[in-house]
Amino acid sequence: MQILFLDLDGTVRRSKSGQTFINDPQDQEIIPGVFEAIDRHVWLIIVGITNQGGVAAGKKSLENCIEEQQEFLRMFPYMDSIYFCPDFEGKVCYQVKLDCFRDCSIEGGDFRKPGAGMIQLAIKHLKPDQSLFVGDRPEDELAASRAGIPFIWADAWRKESGGN
Repeated sequence: MQILFLDLDGTVRRSKSGQTFINDPQDQEIIPGVFEAIDRHVWLIIVGITNQGGVAAGKKSLENCIEEQQEFLRMFPYMDSIYFCPDFEGKVCYQVKLDCFRDCSIEGGDFRKPGAGMIQLAIKHLKPDQSLFVGDRPEDELAASRAGIPFIWADAWRKESGGN
């Protein structure tokens, strides 16, 4: 089984409003070139990996954050699930699917990127033969390295397909 891990903010989605962070579930759009990049390869499972420090910073509620991830899953039907870490300490992790979510915090720690906990948790659950992580920030690259999987920068990944 092959898994494509995608960072979300700045890699596959951005705010429609131009704000730095998405604070409303409806204020998100797919970055041009993402669908084309996905179509270049056959991935059996695509998993989102995202820090969501806006919850810990009081910018949005946990419920709003879960709703945001579920809205993205509706917009991006390729993605199986999203793992997100809403705290700055990296001790909390949720897995979100289109119709449900679960607290994965009891299964480990070091979830906040650059920690590899979210990736390791998904690997534990899905047991892939091959994986790749695409991200736009140094903490994404470091998380992939710590998880022992290859990494590619989001700009290069999208540009290979003719996107921005």
